[in-house]
Amino acid sequence: MAEIQERDDVRMALVVAATDNDCGLAYVIGFDGVTQIKVVKRFGPLDFIPYIEVWRGDRLWAEIPQHNTLSVEFQP
Repeated sequence: MAEIQERDDVRMALVVAATDNDCGLAYVIGFDGVTQIKVVKRFGPLDFIPYIEVWRGDRLWAEIPQHNTLSVEFQP
């Protein structure tokens, strides 16, 4: 199994379903206050799980397990 690579160069994340605090299904840097999107690893029940963090300013707005995303696009 490959090691999870944490990244801070995500440009867009398209998710399967809305989060509890937001009805958005797509998060794009520069739109709707989104300032940063990161891939991070969180400890799951058996091993680490990759998560997508969506930031608005200095506030963590949403955390989505990467397996609940349809697409993650990285900056060139």
